[in-house]
Amino acid sequence: MKEKRKWIQQLLAAYVGLNRTTIGKIERGDYDDVGLRKIERILKLFNKLLMARDLGLPTLDQLKETNNG
Repeated sequence: MKEKRKWIQQLLAAYVGLNRTTIGKIERGDYDDVGLRKIERILKLFNKLLMARDLGLPTLDQLKETNNG
């Protein structure tokens, strides 16, 4: 989408209030230290939503119950 609008990293970063380095990390798939709120800011600019898929993982309450039981 960024390329379609001919935006450079610096411009995209300015629009969403992040730095260019963060935008570069996201583009390269380096998500280790990029929080979900930052991703949501970018998605909002493009009118997209962040969706989570249920993988059947236990909830925090279920984990606590398992550890206490």
